[in-house]
Amino acid sequence: MNDTDAPQNPSDSGSPRRDRREATSRRKKGGAITAGTIVLVLGAYAAVDAYDLVPGLPSVLTTEPQVEVQTVPAPQAHAQQVPAPASAVDDSAPVPTQIPKTIDAVLKDSKVKGFGLEVRDGISDDVLYAKDETKPRTPASVTKVLTAAASLSAIGGETRLATTTDFDADTNTLTLTGGGDVLLSAGDSDAGSVNGHGGLRTLAEDTAAALEEQNITEVALDLDTSRYVGEDFDSGWSRSDIAKGVITPIQPIMVDTAYVGSKDAEWRGRTEHPAKDAFSIFEKELKKAGITVTEATDRSESETPSESESPKELARVESATISEIVEYALVHSDNVVAEMLGNEVAIAQGQDGSLENGPKAVLEALGESVDLGRTHLVDTSGLSYDNRIAPHDLTTVLQASVVADDSLAGLVSYFPVGGLTGTLHDRFLDERNASGVVHAKTGTLSTVTSLAGGVLDAEGRYLVFSIQIDDVDKDKILEARKTVDDIVTALANCGCR
Repeated sequence: MNDTDAPQNPSDSGSPRRDRREATSRRKKGGAITAGTIVLVLGAYAAVDAYDLVPGLPSVLTTEPQVEVQTVPAPQAHAQQVPAPASAVDDSAPVPTQIPKTIDAVLKDSKVKGFGLEVRDGISDDVLYAKDETKPRTPASVTKVLTAAASLSAIGGETRLATTTDFDADTNTLTLTGGGDVLLSAGDSDAGSVNGHGGLRTLAEDTAAALEEQNITEVALDLDTSRYVGEDFDSGWSRSDIAKGVITPIQPIMVDTAYVGSKDAEWRGRTEHPAKDAFSIFEKELKKAGITVTEATDRSESETPSESESPKELARVESATISEIVEYALVHSDNVVAEMLGNEVAIAQGQDGSLENGPKAVLEALGESVDLGRTHLVDTSGLSYDNRIAPHDLTTVLQASVVADDSLAGLVSYFPVGGLTGTLHDRFLDERNASGVVHAKTGTLSTVTSLAGGVLDAEGRYLVFSIQIDDVDKDKILEARKTVDDIVTALANCGCR
């Protein structure tokens, strides 16, 4: 799910706040692009996009081709707002002319060659720098930028996903129906959280109360996962990645994205049967609430409930909003959430929710407003090396979000923030103009590094960028990432007229 290239020990993502007065004054000039903010989730989370870089991860689980894991720290900020800064200049301001000279100097000094990149003015859409920008490359987790944009556009930022219980009086069967929420908690619903907004204990207790109102104390229990169809695990993914915590079978009901083990562990694996595990938790809580479960049906994830005239909904719990879930997926670089979102985009487009339809639906949703003719997706998380996205296509989506007036407008605000959050928590720390100002999505595989997002330059102009390189020698991947950071830092420091 996540990306980084250097070994890390889990720690607080918010290191002591550095002096960012200059960046703050620049942000005040223009306000925020949107009202969207990065709100950090309290508690620990592990994230994966690269494998053998996590201390203690069993080497026997190494896959080919090797992707690498990153452990993302446990943030402990208190609802710190980090809006994406907006341009303090309008379209009539002089266009920067020195950006090519500035970037070329960084590329010349780099020991790694072959970058593709594009930089645009976020407001005017002027292309300020381009190099191999139309060549599609393996994007890694930057793929999630397209998934997030399509989710906001097609599903809608305020939409919530419902997990329900439905009762069939003819057969005395209670059905737990998965509605796409993979961020359920095993306990009580928590309205202040994204992960755990809906809780299975709350659903069980509400269900029991509704049954008892009808003087029903015994039910047969069934599970409905028919919201998603087809294979639940892509043929291009490795089953060993489940134990590494990278991915799990994509089913429409999960607890904590199917993680297992202590949240305090350095890394966690995921279960191979997330819907069945969620079903077991619900059954346990239903019994605790006073309902006897008899003649339980086969709990295979593939089964649908028995058909009858019209089962009646008894209770429901809802997820956080799609906007909040998108932010979670981007900051945590969560592959499971990203694949769920792909399925939900397909459903919103009138198709079956499936791993096959998700990538196509993402491109269709975005293709209505931007040209993604060069882009090829086989998944919506970026795990596959077969995904291809060109830098030009990424900046097209980013720039569209800057000027959007609908749910898409929040996109850049939901990215990790340099020096503060998610997969950028340890990058740009010592760069005064970049720390706290760069909003970007990272992408890392063992031979890939990429970064796409936005930054405010020294004169108050908001720039969007996409920087990508693939087929890098593994021993040069850290140098490649340094070059990426150097380019973005140069943009933050540059007036470039």
